[in-house]
Formats: sequence, C-alpha cells, structure tokens
Amino acid sequence: MENKEFRFQGLDAKAELQISLWLVIPALIMMFGTLYLSHQIFSNAFFLFPIIIAALITILGSITLLQIISNKINDKQWIIRISKQETINARFRNNVYDFNLTDIVMIKNMGNKGVRYLTIKTNGRLLKIRVGHTGFAPFSTEADITELDAFIAYLRPYIDQNFNTKVLKNAINPNVIPNFGVFVRKGEKIKYSIINRMEPWQVIAMILSIGIITMIIFFSVMEYYFFK
Repeated sequence: MENKEFRFQGLDAKAELQISLWLVIPALIMMFGTLYLSHQIFSNAFFLFPIIIAALITILGSITLLQIISNKINDKQWIIRISKQETINARFRNNVYDFNLTDIVMIKNMGNKGVRYLTIKTNGRLLKIRVGHTGFAPFSTEADITELDAFIAYLRPYIDQNFNTKVLKNAINPNVIPNFGVFVRKGEKIKYSIINRMEPWQVIAMILSIGIITMIIFFSVMEYYFFK
C-alpha cells in the first residue's frame, strides 16, 4: 500500500446534527405561520390547501437557510492520509483520528447520487463523514464526492480480503453508489436489525403506513385548532 492523501469538503455527524437543530425553530415558524396566514386569507378554501402551501414554503425555506448556513461555515475540510505502513490519519477541524487498518471493525458506505454517508468504526473510535451537494446537503461539490469515492475504492482490495459483506435485503438499488454496502471485519458477528431483514416493498409499506397515520393525526389536530 502506497502513501496516499485524500482531501474533500464535508461535515461530520455532529456538525450535521447541529445544522439540523438550527433549522428546527425556523422551520416550525414557517410552517405554523404559513398555516395561520393561509387560513386567515383563504378561510373558505379546502382545508388541505393551507397545509400544502405550508409544506412547500417550509421545504423551500429550509433549503434556502441550509444553503446560507453552509456558505457561512468556513472549515469543512476533511484530510485523510494513508501510509504504506497501513495506518490512517483522518482530520476534521480539531478532531484527529489515528488508527491502523487492522483496527477497523466495520465500514458503512451508504447514500445516493448526491450524498455520501460514510461510517468507519474502529476498536475505540467512530468516524462519521457526511459529503453531499443536494438541496438538503449543500456543503460539498461533485468533486468532493468523487474524492470520497476514490478513498473507498483505494481501500476496497483490503476490504475484500479482510471483511465480510453484510446482506441488506432492504436495499432497493445496491449499485446506487460505488462500493455501496456495510462491511464487517472477518471474525466479527454480523448483526441484523428488523429493517435489514425486510424486503424493499415491506420497508416502503411500513414507511407509507407510518406516514398515513402521522398525516391523519396531523390533519385532525390542524382541523381542530385552525379549521373549526
């Protein structure tokens, strides 16, 4: 293995969570404010109309705020160095992760065309790398995603030799991104959650059922308080 360095813009899971929390209050204000104003202006409209308007404004407003927040974040640089001695040094802001390839217990590489969720679990540390250039993940570029993919591709020969692949029955398209999957070190027990054991149609049915129940409850509450 040669000395190699990978640099890309992104976030870690902590920074991503902080941004999400910053959006909660503005999103709630946009949603309930739009519901109230829509009901006042269009009092005779079908009760779903204000909800649709509120949802659209909340989504568009949240995407705009995310872009503004992302542009104001100066330090989004990940630097990952791999040495020929098979050690990894990963840096993000003030966080430094030093470990050997033999310390890695699990690698989870998930995402879609515009987003990557990479998790590396070692015996004592957990790296959660987030890279994306979509509306709800506007903190990177296509080049950053390509660089992260190159990092995993570089590790792939080592992964194939030393890791087992976790079978994800719920994955609709396992080829959606390069080197998609969950890889567990040989000798480690592979654990499956209920969702991992479900077929894609079962996961979709479960999500739709939860969504329908949530919408019924939400509409009932909105009708009681706003549309009497």
